[in-house]
Amino acid sequence: NEEFVAKEPLGFNVGLAASLGLVKGESFSGGLPMGATVVIETPLGFKVGPFDYTVSLGFGSYSASSENEDGSSTSFNPSFAGIGGNLIVANAIFAEGHLGLVGEGTGFRGFAGISLERIMKKGLNLPFNLLIGSEAFYSTDMAGAGNPSGWAALGVRLDYNF
Repeated sequence: NEEFVAKEPLGFNVGLAASLGLVKGESFSGGLPMGATVVIETPLGFKVGPFDYTVSLGFGSYSASSENEDGSSTSFNPSFAGIGGNLIVANAIFAEGHLGLVGEGTGFRGFAGISLERIMKKGLNLPFNLLIGSEAFYSTDMAGAGNPSGWAALGVRLDYNF
C-alpha cells in the first residue's frame, strides 16, 4: 500500500480575476464592461535580462452594452483568449501581457500592478497569492462591426500554485 506524495510543485499557477471596467472606448456607449479573466501560468519561461519571463495562457468573458441611435441598448459579450506571459520585479510589481483574440478581432490584454505574495504566502503562510492592478484590453474589431475599441478595468486576481 504505497502512497504518492508530490514533493515538488508542478510549476503551474491558475489565477481567477474579477475585471471591473473603469474607462471604456466607443463600442461601450452603454455601461462599463465587467467580467472575469482566467490565467494559466506554465512552468515554461526564460530570462529577459535580470527578470524571469513566464509563459501563460489567458481567457476571459465580459458583459457590455452599447447604445443604438434610436436610444435602445444592445448587449454584447466580448471574450478574450491569448498567449503571453509575465514579469515580476522585486517580488512585488508585475506586468503581464497576452496577444490573441479580443471581442471579434485580434488584440491584446495587459495587466500590471502589485503582488501581495510576500504577505499572503511568506507572511501569512497561505497557499495563494493576491494581485491587484489595472487591466487593459484592445481589439481591432470589438463587436463585429469593424470597430477598433478597448477598455481599462480594475483587476483583482487570486492565484493558486500547484
